[in-house]
Amino acid sequence: MSNKPSDNQSLDLSSLDFGPVWARKGAPGDKPAKKYKEYKGERPQRNDRNDRGARSAGGHKPRQGGAKRDFRSAPKPRRVFTPATEGVTSSIMPIEEGVDNLVKEISASGRTYSVFDLARVILSARDRFQIVFKSEKKELELFQSKLDGAVFLTKEECIAHAGSKDSPQWLSEIYVTEEVESEAPSGSYQNVAKCGLSSELLGPTNFHGYQDKVLEMHRTRFSHLSLDEYKKRIVSESGEEVVAQWKETMTKRTIFKLKSDETVTFDNQTAMLQHFATESFDQVFHKTQKAQVSSEIEAKKLSPGLLSSLKEAIQDQRRYPGDLSSFLCRQLSGRQLAVFKWQGKLHCGPSRPHQIPEDQVIADRPKAIHDWIGKNIGGGVDTLWKEVCPENIEEKEKQQWFHDLHWLINEGYVIFMNNGLLFPSSASKKPATKQAKKDASKAVVKSPAKEAASKKEEVKAVAKEKPKKEAAPDSKDSQES
Repeated sequence: MSNKPSDNQSLDLSSLDFGPVWARKGAPGDKPAKKYKEYKGERPQRNDRNDRGARSAGGHKPRQGGAKRDFRSAPKPRRVFTPATEGVTSSIMPIEEGVDNLVKEISASGRTYSVFDLARVILSARDRFQIVFKSEKKELELFQSKLDGAVFLTKEECIAHAGSKDSPQWLSEIYVTEEVESEAPSGSYQNVAKCGLSSELLGPTNFHGYQDKVLEMHRTRFSHLSLDEYKKRIVSESGEEVVAQWKETMTKRTIFKLKSDETVTFDNQTAMLQHFATESFDQVFHKTQKAQVSSEIEAKKLSPGLLSSLKEAIQDQRRYPGDLSSFLCRQLSGRQLAVFKWQGKLHCGPSRPHQIPEDQVIADRPKAIHDWIGKNIGGGVDTLWKEVCPENIEEKEKQQWFHDLHWLINEGYVIFMNNGLLFPSSASKKPATKQAKKDASKAVVKSPAKEAASKKEEVKAVAKEKPKKEAAPDSKDSQES
């Protein structure tokens, strides 16, 4: 071990290459370069003529074992963002049952809660509050459904909601659908129009029911697009197979009957909706300046502008629940709870803070509790019982101690916070910070030396300004001379 290594035994570092990977030669793990065979002569012809034709036409090779992809169909459009409707305000209102439960909890526990914390608890779940839409303009009225609570801005949106793909359940209470068989359309057709978004066949453009089919498809499936934009998505396919497929779909059709009088029938949905707009609209929708809906309402039951307003209201209040807190204060105070400021913030509890009158005599137990809280401001309720309540007492006597604390809380002599801390009523004001105390002391007490220095600086500033003002007339006199 003590012998020096010979030259043959020394490490040879010449084989290590510290350059980049792409510049290394013979690095471990390198694969030998592939040798490609040189092909001479003409390129072999393809067996699949359709594949060769598709490539020569600039198309794409179809996937093996699967159907050809239809690249003529346009991609599914994204829903266009609609800003909140101007002239309509949306506000959050907690449900009455939720407020009643809060009042019961506060009254039973005797605890004091921050109003902002209560507002955030309400906003944490959609089933705890509702949305109220209110029109600020008389000429702007809202249409609300009496049956499912849907709210829209125009009559056309109400009709589109009635004829949507997932038609509302109340529509079946007015109209009955029935599927009947019919003969396939006669005539020769060369091509068939097809919806580029849903791939549903619309029919030949020269067919008499083509325009009605386009309007129905736009109204029920793609009303978020304008009619012109939707028509741009329509493609045309030619061939006997697609024509035969369309004729097969036309052998069955759906008719509508008025439930109150089934002798009144409608050949298609467009005719049924026209009857609904003129005869049955007032049975379902009514005009109003104020509409209240659940915060969990489906997006299809609101106008796009109202939906944006609902989302903005929820986001704003979750960021800073000022409006909801103000409304909550009125709701809680109306239910005999005290709303007051505690250390600069709004709180709600069983009673406002009150000082114990000097002439009032208090029993030993509540006095002992109150004195301990005054000496241990912000102490926990568990610590209170350990230090004040006697050990090894019966359960009945413990209840008396609990009753005395509850009496102090209800009278406002003690504030029991929701986190289990106890404060005397005198701690209601927010204590001044150290920086504020320093600023106050500087403003009140000012040393004589600093006052004299500040006066000297003022005199110097005035002296500098005077010569500049007096120099102006001398320069004018010199020019005149």
